[in-house]
Amino acid sequence: CALGISCHENTEVYTPNHAEVAENDGTITRTFAEPDNAKELKGTPSENLKAILETVGPGIITSLGSMNITEGEYNEIKAFTDELVAGKTTQTEKYKTIFNWVYKSLTFNDFSNPAWYNMGNDPYEVFTNRVAVCQGYSNLMTVMCHSQGIPTMVVNGLVYASAWNIDLGHAWAYTYPDSTWIVSDPTNNGYWKMSDIKSYTHLKPQQVEFELYRDNSIVCEYSNFAVNIKEVLQGDDSYTLPYSAMGFVINSFNPTVELPENITEIYVGQNITSLGTDDNMKLFNNGKHLQAMYVDKNNPTLMDNKGIVYKKNGNSPQLYYIPGGMTFIELLPMEIVDKNTIYSHMSVEEIYFPEGTKRLENYAIENCPKLKRIYVPADAVVAKEAIYNVPNEGEIERGTP
Repeated sequence: CALGISCHENTEVYTPNHAEVAENDGTITRTFAEPDNAKELKGTPSENLKAILETVGPGIITSLGSMNITEGEYNEIKAFTDELVAGKTTQTEKYKTIFNWVYKSLTFNDFSNPAWYNMGNDPYEVFTNRVAVCQGYSNLMTVMCHSQGIPTMVVNGLVYASAWNIDLGHAWAYTYPDSTWIVSDPTNNGYWKMSDIKSYTHLKPQQVEFELYRDNSIVCEYSNFAVNIKEVLQGDDSYTLPYSAMGFVINSFNPTVELPENITEIYVGQNITSLGTDDNMKLFNNGKHLQAMYVDKNNPTLMDNKGIVYKKNGNSPQLYYIPGGMTFIELLPMEIVDKNTIYSHMSVEEIYFPEGTKRLENYAIENCPKLKRIYVPADAVVAKEAIYNVPNEGEIERGTP
């Protein structure tokens, strides 16, 4: 791997247990992963990441990840760091020297100086300018530690700001000098042993860049405070999402790369409670061939109807995800169909809004190039631009298909 740290490889093959669920008419059998003895991450974000890192170890840190740095820039930072830590004999001594230098030598970019407006957080730019926000502090410290063979990774998440009683976006690092995990916040001059969990409860890690787990079927990461399936490598046409990996329950399915083309149906067990946040659902772009997703009836937060996923919300399920390969979309009744309810769906040809639908707002359906026909109740009001950027504006029919 890049810059000399050996790759983490997990060769364990995960084979999920299954529970067969038959439809009432007996014609369809769906298979969902059964609960196993995996650990449910129910602690604070810091407690959860601690449990994960104690299991997977520093081997997940395979490189500098997506850090934007050239070989020449890296070598220049390394040469400087070599001199900085000269005479230090242990990784812990080198780490503390690097940490203190970063904290004392950088100025936090509060954008009060016009000259700072366009300064970025790439490690070499921070090394040169000595000005950065928390991301830049953490990036530079990570590169400097890496240059000394100390496994280090940037973590993004939230920090509790007691002055305002709110959580703010923040970046810091997890470092592994002399076989001890250290939680490092160089922006705020704080570092603690990861085992001393009560010392850094104000930090809430949300995202780790590196893979936690890989077998012949899936790749997992820590994202949005959960163990997330970031990639499906292969699977049957009707694919059952696994219940766990590396001994932890998988709670999220938000793939960062496109799913295999052959997978047209996905079965979601009771463990998967998230498909990504509302503003970061990568499945929207990476599930173009999916024609249906079915959810275990025991799932506490999600449900499906006609292969479409909803969030459970009492008697008013909230539309969550429409598979990208669907050609016919039949939605549950919703009184008001708001803007962008169905947006940039590249496959849909027909949409059915059943009885109970009262109004389609402007831009309710937008940018659906194959859409031919929309069915709405006879008494539903359709705003003038409810169907926008659709060839021939889509044919509207009153009633059922």
